[in-house]
Formats: sequence, structure tokens, C-alpha cells
Amino acid sequence: MTSQPAIERMAKEIRLLKIYAAGSSLALVGLMIAGFAPAVRQARVIDAERINVRNADGRIALSIAGKGRLPGPMSEGREYPQQLSGGRIVNSGMIFFNERGDEVGGLTYHGDVTPDGYSSAGGITFDQFRQDQVVSLQYQDNGRSRQAGVTVWDRSTEITIDEILRLVDARLRAQGAARDSIERAIQQLGARGGSASRVFLGSQNRNATLVLRDTRGRPRLRLVVDSLDAARIEFVDSAGAVTRRFPE
Repeated sequence: MTSQPAIERMAKEIRLLKIYAAGSSLALVGLMIAGFAPAVRQARVIDAERINVRNADGRIALSIAGKGRLPGPMSEGREYPQQLSGGRIVNSGMIFFNERGDEVGGLTYHGDVTPDGYSSAGGITFDQFRQDQVVSLQYQDNGRSRQAGVTVWDRSTEITIDEILRLVDARLRAQGAARDSIERAIQQLGARGGSASRVFLGSQNRNATLVLRDTRGRPRLRLVVDSLDAARIEFVDSAGAVTRRFPE
């Protein structure tokens, strides 16, 4: 016959086992939740040739890349060869994309010595919806010619950048008569599109300049303070001749 003290010891041990089992179960559940929870990591330095930032739907939102690793022009869900935007072969920087995945601008730069001096450039641009760049802040310098400033374009609303890219892409592979035909199509598209540079404000070889152009991209008004600190205003006709200058 089991004594009363023995029964009490057994009851105590059973209670301890229950507590242990409950604690183990809670610990296991905690480990499972932690295992499936998204990991939060912090990195001080990330080494990569290119980083693509994507939206929740998987479409690209931003691409950051080193020399030669920037994506080619992207429009209507298609990426075109880098050669269609030649600077991307040598430039580093970042390219911006909208919610459709279309390219809408970017920041690019490069600088290096060359056999006859150096070449350096940098700029940030923003594109019209389904079209090319409409405003840019750019710097270009080869040691002999230097320009830095803001440029504004008017772009067509009748044609899209994708129409242009398809033709320019086809021209890369065409030869002979086929290439000539594509070239004529590109020119006709450009004439129909009516895109033109309208405004430049900046410095060109130490001449501070404001140039206003007409709808065909022809300079019509120039305000200049030149490298000798002389100021002038010039009115220009459609043929490029100065019709009036102040001071005379």
C-alpha cells in the first residue's frame, strides 16, 4: 500500500512535468514564429556591381550600377540595348522607373584620363511620360570644351519613345537599303513628333549664356556675359543671322 508521503511526491512531480511541458511548448511556438518572421538585417557596406530596387508587384523602381552595368533604355516592358543610350556603356549612376516599369530619368556620371587629356561628365535628367528627357542638369568637359547648365525640351505627345527606340534598335542590325529605309523612317518620325530643345541656361567655355529657341530648336534669343565680362543681348532670325544686338 502506497504511503501518503509517496503520493504527495508523485503529485508534485506530475505538476513539475506539466509545467515543464507547457514551458517547452511555448518555447517551441516562439522559435517557429521567429523562424517564419521576416529577418531584419542591417549592413554597413554592400558590395555589388548593380542593385535593382523593385516594387511590391516585382516591377523595377530604381537601378543603381557601376561602370557599364546600367540597364539599357526600358519602355513598354522591354529593355533595349545599352548602345541606344551610348553613355551607359561607360557611365555609373542610377536609373529611375515609374509604376509601369518605364524609364523616367536618371543620374549618370563618369570621369577618366584619355590619350589626349581627360573626359568627364555628369547629369541628372527627368523624362516626359512615355517620351524622352524634358529637363536636365548636365556637365560635360574634355579639357578643351566645357559646358554646364540646365536644358529644357519640348517633346511630342503624338509619338512615344517606344516607337523611336524600335526603329533605332532595328537600325543597329540593318545594312544597305534596309538601313537607309529605317533612317528615313526615323527622320519622318522626328519631323512628325516636333520635339526640340527650347531653353539652355548655363556656362559654355566661360561664357554665361541664356539661349531661348523656337519650336524647331533654332536659337532666337541669346543673353551672354562672355569670358571678358562683356554683356550683350542678341535677337536671331530663323536662318541663324543676328538681326539686332544690344549694345550695338
